Amino acid sequence: MEQVELERRLAQSPLLAGVSLPAEQARVQSFPAGHILSDRPGGVPSVGLILSGRVEVYSVALDGKDVQLSTLPAGECFGVCNLLAGAELETVLRCGEETEVLYIPKPVLLACMERDAGLSLRYAELCNQKLQFLLRRIELLTMQSCRGRLIAHLLEQQDEKGVVRLAGSREDLARRLGVSRAALFRELSALQSMGAAAVDGNSIRIQDRPLLEELLYHPSD
Repeated sequence: MEQVELERRLAQSPLLAGVSLPAEQARVQSFPAGHILSDRPGGVPSVGLILSGRVEVYSVALDGKDVQLSTLPAGECFGVCNLLAGAELETVLRCGEETEVLYIPKPVLLACMERDAGLSLRYAELCNQKLQFLLRRIELLTMQSCRGRLIAHLLEQQDEKGVVRLAGSREDLARRLGVSRAALFRELSALQSMGAAAVDGNSIRIQDRPLLEELLYHPSD
């Protein structure tokens, strides 16, 4: 890979943009949809920058049940939360579609951080954001009802027009919320019947935010 091409690809990442990294210390790999990614390609602990495609992040319990925690689009990195730890990632990373990844060995990135205070601060900010995200996910997943999980997700993920665009299918959303597909479909239908939300393909439009908030915070009223 040419140096100019590497810098162009690094510029996709809010964390790695502007990092001075020799081209021979990074490599690009492509993976098909469904492939399970590792932060140790070839046994080398690495940080992966997603150049194209998307990566789904799952937590798998001891009984084999999995819950989708998040979806990482192009420009996001994985392998950063355990950058300073020797342990492998506790989560499972699966390509949601054909995905291209730029791998950077962790010792190389750590050396860059020692030279670049700005990179170190961006890394600390990223870790703070991921911690806050996980706290919100824990709060969501500890809700007992499917309706509560769904409404909380819709209110958090809506854009400025009140639309939530699903990164995958509704089945993917059910896994993300940790509920059955039947329960999710039932609650989506109920919210439509109430006039609180409208479902159109892979997008959900919030039509009555006050009603959704009432259902979320006062479910028994």
